[in-house]
Amino acid sequence: MSLLFCLLLLFCSPAVCRAQESPDWYYQRAQEAIDAENYETAVQIIEEGKQRYPLSAELPLLLADLYYDKELYNLALEEYLGAEQIQGEEYLTLVQISRCYGKLNQEQESIATLQRILELYPESVSSADDLGWMYFKTHQLEKGARLLLDALERFGPDRGVYMTLGTLYSGMYDYENSKRFYLHAIEDALEQEDSYFASVAYYNLSLLEHSFYHYNSALRYTEESILLSDRAPGHLARGELFQSRLDFARALSEYQQAMVKDTTPLSKVNLALLYRKFGMLELARRYAEEVLDSRDRTWMYYYGTDVQRHLKDIHEILADAYDGLARSSRAEPPDGVFQAARRMLRAIGYRLKACYHRQKLRSYSLRVGRSYLLQGNHLDAYWEFYRGNERYRTVALKYLGLARDLEVQVSLHAELYYQQEEGKIRGDRELLERSIEGMDPFWEREGTCDSLRYLIPLLDKGSSSRRLALNRLYELNPGGLLQYGFALPLAVGPVDGSDKVLRRSVRLLRRCGSEIARAVDEQEGFFYRLDLQREGVDRVRVSLREGELGRTIFSEIVTLAPVAVRRQAVALTRSVIQQIYTVGRR
Repeated sequence: MSLLFCLLLLFCSPAVCRAQESPDWYYQRAQEAIDAENYETAVQIIEEGKQRYPLSAELPLLLADLYYDKELYNLALEEYLGAEQIQGEEYLTLVQISRCYGKLNQEQESIATLQRILELYPESVSSADDLGWMYFKTHQLEKGARLLLDALERFGPDRGVYMTLGTLYSGMYDYENSKRFYLHAIEDALEQEDSYFASVAYYNLSLLEHSFYHYNSALRYTEESILLSDRAPGHLARGELFQSRLDFARALSEYQQAMVKDTTPLSKVNLALLYRKFGMLELARRYAEEVLDSRDRTWMYYYGTDVQRHLKDIHEILADAYDGLARSSRAEPPDGVFQAARRMLRAIGYRLKACYHRQKLRSYSLRVGRSYLLQGNHLDAYWEFYRGNERYRTVALKYLGLARDLEVQVSLHAELYYQQEEGKIRGDRELLERSIEGMDPFWEREGTCDSLRYLIPLLDKGSSSRRLALNRLYELNPGGLLQYGFALPLAVGPVDGSDKVLRRSVRLLRRCGSEIARAVDEQEGFFYRLDLQREGVDRVRVSLREGELGRTIFSEIVTLAPVAVRRQAVALTRSVIQQIYTVGRR
């Protein structure tokens, strides 16, 4: 009995248990913990195993894969690099290192790793494709195209290479080659019944068509993309097309559908821009600030952008939103001296914030322009230099002209938008009017709206031409007036001379920017008629119509609180302004 007892003690002792352990034992226990979603336990097991077996590469690779799956790319990179030191330059480990660098927006490190992979494993077409994509992200477009054309020649057809080539040629404004390779990618994907890949390719093709002003084709390809795979990017692309024709309801619907599916902040960016365009400035500011505060940049790996371009776009939205908030505060009739003072201070705060974001926008534009220039992308470089120097007319016009000379060669229609920009910088009425005349009346309402906003300040106040331009802007986008400091000219119907509230409200409307005429006035340009009619002691019907006998845009009852006449007039005026400029009234 004593001998058997001693043998049992020997086999159950910690020394014997440890002797049975191995890197595989730790790997298996950790994998079981991962499968059970006990991630902290898995990390503890792997870390213990790494201490016991520092020359095993399997354990740091398992931990790296776990961190990568959980999007902890800094931690994953550290483990992959540690595994590389142990095992040498293994293909899969190097691929993951390159992807971690890409996810962390360390593009140059990712490129260097991919170049090393191709030196060691020259037959890897997927690594060539990844390197071509990173060349696109860093604006090395011709270099990327040469690499991938060589890959096609060496390895034969590959839909991933086709797709990346399409994107590279799109960046070079080579419409024919870009479309050709996208269609090759789609054809190959459909033959292999890879509907997801075909959906992505159709989405990219829609972006290409949109950038060359082929709006109907762009819409058709977004629909093909969504039909094959209902992804967020397809809805974003379709929403942008609806936005270009100022169809607020449909653009909003597409962006909201995208946000449900989106794992990136792009849906919020598009919503912020849409709300800004239509004068819903607080919503625009809120979404843009939320995106700006986000520190997650890993999504950019799969998108044709980088941190600087992303931040440039957000600061532009915020600069425009705060400018609009400062201008539209004029249309808030104050209820007393103290409220007027608060309104003035708030407007000053908005202007200061607008200046801050405008300066950030200019700074990022210059940085992005320099990065484009370093890689030989002169068109985009000149455009960004123009945006960064808009305050300096001579410099701005120089770069605008250089960009125009290049872009109009590949797309004649772009000339209209260069006329718009030059007209804005020069304050040239004729250029702006020409840009409006040339734009598609259905698809380019957004562009027409922008030209009108630059044109209106150049027209004489009180002139019929200014009123007609304001009416047209209102017809296109009711939310596009107040944020630019404009107000709708109004013909006001007869008001009871003894009604102090209504008379004071009319005066407040004039003070808030609207040019006011009597309904019987024969002056040209007073297309919209406002009627204020008592329907009780505390009730006023507010109606806006197109002319005296035209279509009624709205007719609402405003109930007034039992307060002083001055305060009732302020409340009525605020309600009138809110209803006139509500999106969707037209």
